[in-house]
Amino acid sequence: MLPQKMKISDKAFRSLSRLQNNTGLTVNIGARLAFFSSIERGYTWQGEEIDVKQRELDKYTWLGEHVNLIEMLLKQKYPNLEEKDYYKAWASHIDDGAITIENKTNIFSFF
Repeated sequence: MLPQKMKISDKAFRSLSRLQNNTGLTVNIGARLAFFSSIERGYTWQGEEIDVKQRELDKYTWLGEHVNLIEMLLKQKYPNLEEKDYYKAWASHIDDGAITIENKTNIFSFF
């Protein structure tokens, strides 16, 4: 469902880089935390365009062992999206969640 190669926005990349500087968590791990944080907070993508041009990585690097879980959550939250729009929804959740976690100072502050 999600493409094999994915990128995130400049805004999300900057936020996740701040998180990496504060905690040592890499951008891809931060993106996973951002996604789940966004889902947990109840954010919903409204169909706006996301300008994704930073850090192209393969799907497994971005999502790790959570590929199936993330795709299932996207399908559950957005049951009527076209296939190509799930990527935009994922990137939108990264944007939303990255802002909420960028100022964490250590991994224990996530709990």
